[in-house]
Amino acid sequence: MRKLLFLLVIMMAAGGVLGLLMRQDSGYVLIAFNGVTIETSLWVLLAAMIVTLFVMSWVKRILFITLRPSNSIAKVTDNLAQKRASRNAIRGLLELVGGNWNRAEKLLTNSADRVPYPLINYIGAAYAASEQEEHERSKSLLRSAHKSTPEAEFAIGFAQSQLQIKQEHYEGALASLLRLHKLKPKHRQVVKMLVSVYTKLKDWDALLALTPTLKKDGIFDEDNMLELERNAFLALLDKIKFRNKLGQNSKELVAEVESLWNKLDTLSQDDRMRQLYAQTLIHFGDDTKAEHFIRQSLNQKWSEKLVYEYANIQQGNVKKRLTNCEGWLKKEPASANLYLVAGRLSQTMMLWGKAKDYYEQALSLDGQSEALAELSRLLDAMGDSKASQNLMMINLNQASNQLKPLPLPSHH
Repeated sequence: MRKLLFLLVIMMAAGGVLGLLMRQDSGYVLIAFNGVTIETSLWVLLAAMIVTLFVMSWVKRILFITLRPSNSIAKVTDNLAQKRASRNAIRGLLELVGGNWNRAEKLLTNSADRVPYPLINYIGAAYAASEQEEHERSKSLLRSAHKSTPEAEFAIGFAQSQLQIKQEHYEGALASLLRLHKLKPKHRQVVKMLVSVYTKLKDWDALLALTPTLKKDGIFDEDNMLELERNAFLALLDKIKFRNKLGQNSKELVAEVESLWNKLDTLSQDDRMRQLYAQTLIHFGDDTKAEHFIRQSLNQKWSEKLVYEYANIQQGNVKKRLTNCEGWLKKEPASANLYLVAGRLSQTMMLWGKAKDYYEQALSLDGQSEALAELSRLLDAMGDSKASQNLMMINLNQASNQLKPLPLPSHH
């Protein structure tokens, strides 16, 4: 705006000066040629010269277009076509975002040859075709993307792997992702997609090999990492147990389970997994490792589920285990399972009175505890059948409280 005002002021000033000069002296010009004479003022001659130059400039342009029509018209046509293609590409992307797959594919495909970056058009069109379940067309569009921009190998491969996962072509997706992972080993989204594909293919060993990267780079949060390791551990543990049924040496399997547990260190946060690991060690007959694991694990983090397994160890020093339980009772006086375990260990050592006291303590903390059945059996063996029967009646009454209100036959 300021420039425009400045120009207007300059023009007005120049016009004023010229007007003043013209009033002072209009000048005189005489042109004579071949018997023809032209008389005029200086200012009229100058005006005529300016108009002539302007007209000649336009004549030159018209002659240029007339003499070389193909290049000029083609240039104009190309410019118009490129502008139209760019508008269609933008419209196609908007249709893609809006979920209008068919319209998006047409707009993006038809404008691909006229835009500066056809790669975006072809990849977008491939997504749109995939959403319409036109998988062969989607593959063809990705091939066109590669032809248009062969140097964009990673971007095209990434799009291809996403479409393969969506189409549940997990083997093909894995091949694509492994190529991408080789190109960019630290690409977070590629690693996440690899985890997803390995999970779908149940390739737990390959997934296990990825866990150090997942932890080091913080790709998954703690909850997702725990869920991932839990699934891998359960699946691999089933395989190990199956091999045990086929007769494979238990010691070798215990070493394998132990190695697996140490690799999946996030599992130590999950009480259920800690219990399962202890149960597995006991199942394979390695009571020494089971006792050591339970004791060390409980000293670090208390678990009602894990301490329950402490009474299921068959071998080893029972007195030492009972001493450990009594030490834990000082720290965990509200643990019903700990009293139950202490009672069972006392009963194993034939310490009847001590076992009875521990069972009663467990019952005072949890009326649904297995201590009820243990105490009833112990009292019956000690000759106190009346107390045993009373406990059994309590047990039956508790069970009857959980019965559903169903119709019963009436007596006539």
